[in-house]
Amino acid sequence: MSTPHHRPRGTETQSRILECAVQIASVEGLDAMSLATLAEATQMSKSGLFAHFRSKEALQIAIVDEAERMFRAAVIEPAMGMAGFARLTALIEGYTNYAGGTLFQGGCFFAAAVHEFDGRPGLVRDRLGVFLAMWNREIKDAVDDAIARKEITVSTTGESVAFWATGVGLSLNWNAQMGNREQALALGKAAVASFLYFLANGRTLAK
Repeated sequence: MSTPHHRPRGTETQSRILECAVQIASVEGLDAMSLATLAEATQMSKSGLFAHFRSKEALQIAIVDEAERMFRAAVIEPAMGMAGFARLTALIEGYTNYAGGTLFQGGCFFAAAVHEFDGRPGLVRDRLGVFLAMWNREIKDAVDDAIARKEITVSTTGESVAFWATGVGLSLNWNAQMGNREQALALGKAAVASFLYFLANGRTLAK
């Protein structure tokens, strides 16, 4: 199963389809996405869409691939070349900006897609699980490196930090989508700054 750093090779038409589809799916839902809407957005027929993808499921997985490519470019690639606590900070701060931002028209693509498929076994659910495992591993590896460098002073694990970071991101996404985006982002950034300070110093930020 693919975990792309860059858009997979394919025709320009396939790329155009996926660029449109990932945005539509972030709003309508990956499974609920109307092929008629996608066909209209890409100025193609439904049969034309399926000429590029074997089935609706294959299209859905390709959309998840595209969403991960965009996520990596926004969150993970800016932290490349960094190590330890600096990498962890870049990853979590990048994720915070992503969760409160507008990379996807409908908010965090993965929050919506996992909600759709978490109770539905199949290849799409499995692919979303690969994404989540990748993200958890990125955080875990950064935490483990920071602990080895003695840059984290409290007793913790990479798994627990990843769990916390994803929870903050989900809360930020929901509040940004349902309320005041700027306020939600400010709260999310404050929570992240306080937590990172705690990891590095063993105490919370003074109020």
